[in-house]
Amino acid sequence: MASDSDHLQRLEDLSARHHNWVLRCRGQLAGGDPFELILFRGFSSSTSHSTATDADMPLLGAGDRLETIEILKAPLQPEVEQVLQPAMTPETFWQTLATDQPQAGP
Repeated sequence: MASDSDHLQRLEDLSARHHNWVLRCRGQLAGGDPFELILFRGFSSSTSHSTATDADMPLLGAGDRLETIEILKAPLQPEVEQVLQPAMTPETFWQTLATDQPQAGP
């Protein structure tokens, strides 16, 4: 079973290959607070909590739980988000992606 940091690295790699996708990940930090991460073109950014200034430090630490991943159409337009793949567990996400990739768009 992959760790959540492993999932995040794979998601960064995936987002680097699909420039028309924004990946939104949600879960819980080890302390119980919710988190949200946005991945675009190979880079991760937290929209919910502060992170280390060192880009080599993982955004998810021990005990943090990645609960859902969804694919949105890039560029993001918050007032009219276009969902390409609804939120699902990481395991279901990878299974679905292997069999039925959402359209990357023109």
